[in-house]
Amino acid sequence: MLLLRPLAGIIVILVLALTQGCIVTRGTVGEPLQDDAISAIKKGTTTMEEVVSMIGAPDRIVRGNDREIFHYYYYDGKSPAMILLILNFIRMDVKSDNLYVFFNRNGIAEEVVYGKRTGRTEFKLWPFGD
Repeated sequence: MLLLRPLAGIIVILVLALTQGCIVTRGTVGEPLQDDAISAIKKGTTTMEEVVSMIGAPDRIVRGNDREIFHYYYYDGKSPAMILLILNFIRMDVKSDNLYVFFNRNGIAEEVVYGKRTGRTEFKLWPFGD
């Protein structure tokens, strides 16, 4: 019986030590947008069919005011975490690339709006870093 108490204490210490650690996860949604395909879209000349053949089917289509808008997106998320016995540190950084192509009623591209931010996604462990 006396041997079980030290053994139980060692088991408790081992379990507590093994339940702590660091975790790093990363996830993406959508396909990365290719800069050369986006730069090939010319206002006033490129058609819907040409955009679909260059980039693929849009993730979303919005219709309104005699216009059709193709929305393409790509999300990149990184999340490091430190799991401690009584305190957990978790931080998530999610950035997105968005491409909007506005078409007139004839199916010709009128406007192209592209924002690329996924290149700045970082692994930062809170509370360390910005």
